[in-house]
Amino acid sequence: MLIINSITALTSFCLEYENTMSMQFQNYIIGLFFASLIAYLSYRLKFLTWSGAIATFVLAQLIFDFGGIKWSSPILTFFISSSILTKLNNQKNIEVRNYFEKNGARDYLQVIANGGIGGILVLVNAFYPHELFYLIYIASLSSVCADTWATEFGTWRKTATYNAISLKRVAQGTSGGISVIGLIGALIGSFCIALSATGWVEISYIQFVILILLTGFLGSYFDSILGATIQVQYLCPVCNKVTERKIHCGKHTDHYRGFGWINNDVVNFSSGIMGAILIVILKSLIKF
Repeated sequence: MLIINSITALTSFCLEYENTMSMQFQNYIIGLFFASLIAYLSYRLKFLTWSGAIATFVLAQLIFDFGGIKWSSPILTFFISSSILTKLNNQKNIEVRNYFEKNGARDYLQVIANGGIGGILVLVNAFYPHELFYLIYIASLSSVCADTWATEFGTWRKTATYNAISLKRVAQGTSGGISVIGLIGALIGSFCIALSATGWVEISYIQFVILILLTGFLGSYFDSILGATIQVQYLCPVCNKVTERKIHCGKHTDHYRGFGWINNDVVNFSSGIMGAILIVILKSLIKF
């Protein structure tokens, strides 16, 4: 009897293991297909550079394999919406956008800056599952999405721009600058990320949306504060404008302020981290 029970248990275990492995293999194949498709189309549509397409493929494969649709939907929402906005905005207000360090197709550093935290969190959650990791993931994405949407909305056309700290009027496109339309864009970007994840959260939709709107908006504003203080800026010797670029008007620019290693990618990554920190703080302060 003991032998029969042991054989039955072993058979059951083998069948369960086989089913699990089969499901994992299916997820891998599906993830491989969609990651390849997204990376290829994004490269062809010039949303991404070649290096950005490779980074996106790796990140998309990782997140789908370990997180499925639940984790993939929010980052796809961010990537697709932000890429379309940037693409549409490239030919608008060109004079202002020429002050940005990077413009147009995103490279691998931009992909990592915006989605790297998500890649880390999905791996951590795979080994130590906890709903808090998903909230942190959404808050981080909300922050970088809000920042991207704020930039695209704020530079769509000529508009009054102010320093994020002093609130004094600054030139449009200046790092650390904010505008009314940009702040509205930040809220809309945050809301889009919240909407893409409402089907998988355990708290009420209203509470969840409020949390994500707060973390996204504040994380985006933190990005502007860093831009106004420690992000590296250069002075063009030709047009005498402050820019994020090392080369402007065909000439090498001079260091103006900030730390040389804190560029726009570092600031964006920091914005995502701030969003993650804020959701933990707010979650502990507000009882649901």
